Amino acid sequence: MQQEIITVLLAMAPTLEAHGALATAIGLFKFSPFKAFLLSTLGTFLLIVPLLFFWHFLAEFFMKHFYFVNRFLTRLFSYTKTRHTHHFAAFGETEKNPSAKINFWKAFALYVFVAVPGPFTGVWAGTVAAFVFGIPFWHSVVALFLGAVSVAFIDMLIITGFFKIVFG
Repeated sequence: MQQEIITVLLAMAPTLEAHGALATAIGLFKFSPFKAFLLSTLGTFLLIVPLLFFWHFLAEFFMKHFYFVNRFLTRLFSYTKTRHTHHFAAFGETEKNPSAKINFWKAFALYVFVAVPGPFTGVWAGTVAAFVFGIPFWHSVVALFLGAVSVAFIDMLIITGFFKIVFG
């Protein structure tokens, strides 16, 4: 039971996430790939909703109490909106008319961002991106969960293939 808890906690760690949890569970703890996949996915899923709330709470707290943070985040959101709104103009979004179709494409972009196995593209970075780009809460939750499942599956395939090659 202790090894399962360690696997879930590793999946919740900012830099390791599913990558490190799967490698540890399969390589060190000798879990089956399916069990390692379920535990690492559980660990990342338990992290999504609290992190989405955490960034909003943290930003509101610091914006209210520290002028320079308020100024920085206001500029960041303004810059993000003016710099990237035109990417979605082809889908019919304007500042005054954000459509549901746009929210779908923003969530899809978030899914792709999280689903690509690479450095700084996991659930932690995805929740920050969802917060900064203003993706609606439930769209973010679904996109982050599906991205976490996809990257865990890709990592599981890579890791099990690696261990089969190296350890026969």
